[in-house]
Amino acid sequence: MGQIDLYCERVGGAFWAEPLNALTNFSFLIAAWALWRIRPNASAPPAESVLLIGTIAAIGIGSFLFHTFATRWAATMDVLPILVFQLLFLWFYARRRMGAGWVVAAGLLIAYLALGFAVGQSGSHLNGSIGYLPALMVLIALALHHARTASTLRYNLLAASGMFALSLTLRTIDRTVCDSLPIGTHFLWHILNAAVLFLAARALIGQPAYRPSR
Repeated sequence: MGQIDLYCERVGGAFWAEPLNALTNFSFLIAAWALWRIRPNASAPPAESVLLIGTIAAIGIGSFLFHTFATRWAATMDVLPILVFQLLFLWFYARRRMGAGWVVAAGLLIAYLALGFAVGQSGSHLNGSIGYLPALMVLIALALHHARTASTLRYNLLAASGMFALSLTLRTIDRTVCDSLPIGTHFLWHILNAAVLFLAARALIGQPAYRPSR
């Protein structure tokens, strides 16, 4: 099975042909671990927290597989957890932070999937980063809502939006900087996105629950 060669760092077919792109996926595991540490005192329902944290860990594992095996099945393992996290986050945010009913929340998910499909039809423009533009647009919209309505962690999503815009830029320019920077910039996309997911999930999971002193 032929390998998928999309990034500056890959110059061969070895398992460790993309060492930085592979190893920086541990950033997602660190983000998941940090969220797990605060989970017991968080205000979100336990199942919601576990699903978000588990999906972040799955993103790191899937991306590691893709940047080592670089096959089509590994590419699926890479993109599927990312899509699942986006849908879970949008669903949980609409239901718990916006107070949307099941029908409205489901409608938002369908609209988001339709937008993603429509954008995806434009091909691999911007080094494939164009497929993430709907996620950036929705994150900015949620960030503005969160900054206006949240009582805690009000600016987490705004910070996540700015960081995601930067990471998307770095992902986009990866192949254009190969001559001057052979390692590329894709590994920075991993590190920044781990921080993005931490900030986003942290905003949704919420502040530690109030415990009166005894």
